Amino acid sequence: MKLEDIIKLKLNNYEIKLPKEEMIEPNPCWEGYEAIGLKPDGSPNCVPIKENQKKEEFVIPTPESGEDEQTYISRCNKELYGEFPDDAQRNAVCYAQWEKK
Repeated sequence: MKLEDIIKLKLNNYEIKLPKEEMIEPNPCWEGYEAIGLKPDGSPNCVPIKENQKKEEFVIPTPESGEDEQTYISRCNKELYGEFPDDAQRNAVCYAQWEKK
């Protein structure tokens, strides 16, 4: 059915029933896996639950009340070492957070 036909039917107060999308099971994957998006062929992309839990968001430390810049940057660098192994990038993130305060 063309879009023009649907519009004409709607204008003439006809009820249009379009085909419903197929319902996907709540968890179409096997035990220990969960669906995260779809593959190009339309099937669910099943990934291990453990692997998905590793992608937790990290929190950038915020300056504490009365903390001077040097103390904060040092503390921030230590806390973010695992997330940003590159010194320049880690420093940029910490200084950007310091400037927000």
